[in-house]
Amino acid sequence: MSNSNKGTATVTILAVLVTLAVAGGGGYMLGGRLSQPEVQAVATVNGDKITKTALYDRMIKENGATTVDQMITELLVEQEAKKTNNTVTPAEVDAEIAKVKASVGGEDAFAQALASNNMTLDQLKDRVKFQVKVQKILSKDIKTDDATLQEYFKAHASDFDKQEIHARHILVATEDEAKAIKAQLDKGADFAALAKEKSTEPAAKTSGGDLGFFGHGKMDPDFEKAAFALKVKEISQPVKSQFGWHVIQLLETKGQAPTFENSKAAVKDAVTSQGLNDKYQEWMTGLKDKAKIDNTLAPKK
Repeated sequence: MSNSNKGTATVTILAVLVTLAVAGGGGYMLGGRLSQPEVQAVATVNGDKITKTALYDRMIKENGATTVDQMITELLVEQEAKKTNNTVTPAEVDAEIAKVKASVGGEDAFAQALASNNMTLDQLKDRVKFQVKVQKILSKDIKTDDATLQEYFKAHASDFDKQEIHARHILVATEDEAKAIKAQLDKGADFAALAKEKSTEPAAKTSGGDLGFFGHGKMDPDFEKAAFALKVKEISQPVKSQFGWHVIQLLETKGQAPTFENSKAAVKDAVTSQGLNDKYQEWMTGLKDKAKIDNTLAPKK
């Protein structure tokens, strides 16, 4: 029943940061190498050393050009931030980290996300700081007046809908079967018992067709539209989806329907994020074109 392919209008900061994780880590290694040239083992195998020099040479060969290019990008952003008097405070970084935690589902999910991307909290904070600098520099050219935000909200209202509903259904192959089931329910038949007996959904044999709570974008679009349109305790007419024919009952709801006022902060974040995505590459290309850069690891043209 579920449909997990629904796109969103915004790109979370975590998605942007993860793409920088490997390059960011490489940057720290390059800095360490330049200041600590001594031969020192980072590992031993049966007494044989793997030295910092060997590690550095391997990293230069495999990832050096990419890492240095990322470091150049970071330095250009830092230089531009100084020119435009844009600084980032620890409190601002912490606020963005809090947003990331909320977007991935809390502390435990956040820790898992860091671990799965081989990233430490300090590395993430560095990436967040970079991202906030970019946002501060570019945001002056992004329109976030009420008219712009309202227009965006009207076009993407479902992206800000945090309502969830608790529903159950009976799935069958044909419309005639669904009509017959609806007629039985209208006469007082027990929904769960009928679902266990008639529904072609395997889980219904034990769940009685109960789908639990779900929000927008989690189910087949036609099923979702019909389910969200019901009143509590109401039973739908037969509904066709990609899976067959359903009879749906809405059991309860939670959450608040989206309005511009209760969604305004999230809408502003979405508009800003989209604006940054649209502007960033052209802006960075312009900075690099104007800068005097000598990257000895860059591929030869």
